[in-house]
Amino acid sequence: MELTFGSILQLARFTVQKPREGARAVLSLNLPNDARWSLLLLVAIGAALLTSVSIALLPAEMREMLGGGAQSPLVSAGLQSAALLLLVGVMTQVGRWRGGKGSFADALLLVGWLQFILLLVQAVQLATQLVAPFISEIIGIAGIALFFWLLTNFVAELHGFRSLGKVFAGILLTMFALSFVLALFLMPLMAAQGV
Repeated sequence: MELTFGSILQLARFTVQKPREGARAVLSLNLPNDARWSLLLLVAIGAALLTSVSIALLPAEMREMLGGGAQSPLVSAGLQSAALLLLVGVMTQVGRWRGGKGSFADALLLVGWLQFILLLVQAVQLATQLVAPFISEIIGIAGIALFFWLLTNFVAELHGFRSLGKVFAGILLTMFALSFVLALFLMPLMAAQGV
């Protein structure tokens, strides 16, 4: 498959329609590791830039509620990259722990691809933010649902799991456990800063 912008968009649409088959098609590209890492970095930067623009377009009082704006795009891109890498690691290790066969490299590619699709959704949401804020909010909610739907299918395809229901339950339990662990680590730091 020749990778042109048109063929990439076509593959993204196919992935949304048939996530497991789309994940299989992306993995069959056999991209080298440096291309997988580059994809992850580029989508993290893209998401950070779109988020910065989106926040800049908010009314001043809403920006104040966010603490006078958000971090710089550079900091945001770093945090986004770290979050995506955490997702890759958890997706690989928890899946293997449950008997899956997926590799870190394939998880890296699938997480990058997932974020690319969500980046397209974020771009559409940003385009509607000024002209139709209500539709923009609906697109945001749909984006969250799409994230969980694609992630569930990608994890199932990566590790060879059959039951999407069990995979989805595993994702929710893992997210809950990670949130609990992060809260345990962050509480002493916040207490030390007097927050």
